Amino acid sequence: MELKEFFVWLSGLGATLVFSYIAERWAWFQAQTIDAKKLYSVLGASVIAVLAFVTYTYVPADVWIALAPYWKILVGVFGTIYGMQVFHKYDKTLVK
Repeated sequence: MELKEFFVWLSGLGATLVFSYIAERWAWFQAQTIDAKKLYSVLGASVIAVLAFVTYTYVPADVWIALAPYWKILVGVFGTIYGMQVFHKYDKTLVK
């Protein structure tokens, strides 16, 4: 996935997934009522989606081209970190 494609994804379904991933790790969010969590989730995901839309709509093509190599590095690093965490989690269950 290229960087601009990521922002397109983030302006839709991705906004909800990203907000949920972040918010579920915050103690203050966990302390909220169910209704408050729903409200914060809608607001947070909406802000992320709108910011992503504005970003991929108005950032010039030259900027996307300049950022592309750095994006590939970041995707590789995050993919490796999460891939290794999954490997270590399930590797321990295989050895008995």
